Amino acid sequence: MSLHGGCMCGTVRYEISTPPLFVHACHCRDCQRFSGSAFVVLMGVPRDTFALTGEVTRVTNPTPSGAGYDAYQCLRCATLIWNKYHFVSAPLLAVRGGTLDDPSQAPPAYHIFTRSKQPWLTLPAEAICFDGWLDPATAWPPATIERLRALGLGI
Repeated sequence: MSLHGGCMCGTVRYEISTPPLFVHACHCRDCQRFSGSAFVVLMGVPRDTFALTGEVTRVTNPTPSGAGYDAYQCLRCATLIWNKYHFVSAPLLAVRGGTLDDPSQAPPAYHIFTRSKQPWLTLPAEAICFDGWLDPATAWPPATIERLRALGLGI
């Protein structure tokens, strides 16, 4: 199954040829501010499974850790498509779930940085939540951990 998405104006399109390694909702204040919403849904995707058409521009942003990340967006409409976090040396992209043609294809499996979740947002009782960054052993199934290790992510 492949996933398709793109920007608001249609200039940038992408295809993800394999299921995402993980999908989570991040409730940190940076994601709230940058997305203009209560949280952002991010899909962990190996770079070699992500095919892009159209031109994007890169903006580098700081993070509380100091590592920073690059945000890639459409040159024409400025829709943010994906991030590349500097603290991750593996060829892994964080694609914005809301840019999928059908965002319901990638619901978040868990929520991170819920300590800064907006108080008016109620998460489902069965939601897996982390106060800060995730615990890989709890958040990711063994198959995902193996795929991430194969990409060079030290877990």
